[in-house]
Amino acid sequence: MLAEARDVMSADPVDAAVLENLCGEIDRRIMRGDMMIGILPVEASGVMVQGYAAAALAGRAGAWVRLGRYYLNAELRTEPVAWPSAVPFPDSGDEPVGAALRCFAEAAACGDRTGALMFASACRHGSKEAQRFALSLLDPLRVDDSGGVATYRYALVQYALGDAAAAAATQERAAAAGNADAMFELYVLHATGEGVPRSAETAHDWLVRAADRGQPRALYNVAAGLATGQGFAKDEAAAAAYYERAANAGNVQAAATLGVMLLTGQGVGPDPLAAARWLDRAEAGGSDVDDWLDRLGLQRPA
Repeated sequence: MLAEARDVMSADPVDAAVLENLCGEIDRRIMRGDMMIGILPVEASGVMVQGYAAAALAGRAGAWVRLGRYYLNAELRTEPVAWPSAVPFPDSGDEPVGAALRCFAEAAACGDRTGALMFASACRHGSKEAQRFALSLLDPLRVDDSGGVATYRYALVQYALGDAAAAAATQERAAAAGNADAMFELYVLHATGEGVPRSAETAHDWLVRAADRGQPRALYNVAAGLATGQGFAKDEAAAAAYYERAANAGNVQAAATLGVMLLTGQGVGPDPLAAARWLDRAEAGGSDVDDWLDRLGLQRPA
């Protein structure tokens, strides 16, 4: 596979679609651990990066997006790239964030929606010029934005630019389109009084609406409220159910908390086997489970 990718890269002209597909397969094998266990040689990642760069420079928007994600996650050193376009922001392509922004901008210039959305997400770590450019990229996407995703991202950039009131108004439009993340942001804004009148009641309503739509942070916060009685009638069994929903939606701390509840019989159980499964899941997600159990004075179930 690596030899095939190198052959495609050396061809003139480069078959960019074939090269991108080959790099995608290398990428998937790296992600499943083939390089760590020796099935793939260590140079596989370098070949993949070179291939994505070649495919990107040949006009493949998806390759630009993949490169940008690697740069943004600091999984790649910033390598010299012959950036094909001038950009209206000063963020250096020699730095991870600037390189990611340039990659996403190139994808957006190809008409790629994901590139524009990823630029809007990454620009919060960049310059004000990059943030203002993000608004221009998102504007056309908001015309037909049935799920409110582009509108939600637009509001986040407005907030990063310091206009909380405009961000709140835009999040209301995203929430009206059914966007659960926008609902959670409105919970935060009303709870803190940023850009809107501070209102615990309104914040609570937005939190519950976001949780009803499965927003992971909202599910966790509702679970915590039910467990402690803060903002909700205390109900540990209901809290455990919400923690499970949050954990299944990807919230690592919810998985760890549910594991402890099952271990101690708080609201559920006790069920040491189920506790072990949830604690293992939390650990796989990056939680330091053993340290937390030590601080709670608990022993990890066998």
